[in-house]
Amino acid sequence: MTPHCTSYTMKKEIKETLDTKGKYRCVRFATGEVGMVDEWGNALIVLGQWDRLGFSAHGFLKITNQGRDVYMDTKNGELYASMPELVQVGKFELAHIGGMMYTRTRKVYELPEIPVEVLQGGTHSLYLTLPYDGEPEEEVRNRMIAAKKPFMVCLLNGDDSGVYWLIDTFADGTPLVMDDEGDYFHADVDSNTRMAEKVLLGKVDNEAAKAMMAYKAREIGAERMEKMKEEEAACQARTDRERKDKMKEITAAEPFRIGGKWGLRQDGRILVPPIYRSLKSPVGHYSVVEAYPGLWGVIALDGKVEVEPRYGKVVLYKDGTAEMTSTGGRVVTKKLP
Repeated sequence: MTPHCTSYTMKKEIKETLDTKGKYRCVRFATGEVGMVDEWGNALIVLGQWDRLGFSAHGFLKITNQGRDVYMDTKNGELYASMPELVQVGKFELAHIGGMMYTRTRKVYELPEIPVEVLQGGTHSLYLTLPYDGEPEEEVRNRMIAAKKPFMVCLLNGDDSGVYWLIDTFADGTPLVMDDEGDYFHADVDSNTRMAEKVLLGKVDNEAAKAMMAYKAREIGAERMEKMKEEEAACQARTDRERKDKMKEITAAEPFRIGGKWGLRQDGRILVPPIYRSLKSPVGHYSVVEAYPGLWGVIALDGKVEVEPRYGKVVLYKDGTAEMTSTGGRVVTKKLP
């Protein structure tokens, strides 16, 4: 007979304590049933009249009856003939047993073995992508605004309800997901918990709702793209300011030579490693370098390449202008940043 799990949050008379772990106890109730209670004696799990119940590792219970052991995942009540191997993929944990993988969510999702895409980076701090074997039911597929093949599901960090259909991923890496009932969510990282925070966008249960959801998704995609560009621009601006401040500290850079190659240093500190065939004395914050025989370019004094070394001649002026002459004789000028 297979143990049956019933979830409670109520008081039951306790006959004896079988095992203790932290604030939880495995007990035998006065009815002869075994189960798990919290620190106040509230029954959280009630099983049958079995011989023994104890705590195992990683949130599992060990149930013994007539010399036979089975293991129960307290997160979902799933039973296993032996203790599963737990596989950690980023922030997500999967149970592995008998050639199958099982999620530790309230609604269990199972899949064969450990998918290669999971082991090779199919994870994100916000969600874990898992393959779906086959085709979704027609009712579910009809609710999808983008039925991309192969179909994928995902776990959300901190959400133990189950898996969601992965409908799309926006430019900033946040997912658009759908549950089996057609409810759509946009998931993002909660700034306080660093776990997934879902925003309900609505339900798709007819063609009009499907068209409206597609419109919402496009709007979110555009907003996320714009926000990402703004953040990248702000980050680049900070980087440029920091670099500008560091460049102001370079006031006495001089060429030096090691092993036939030239670089730049200041007060004994190497600014540019010796990698160039030739390097001319700096003009302002820049220097002309020869990377290959007869091919010249311009570097900043911190080593950043400002003009690729592909010109036959380069002249620097004090106003920050570079005059480049190609090997064919064409002259180009550039105002350096």
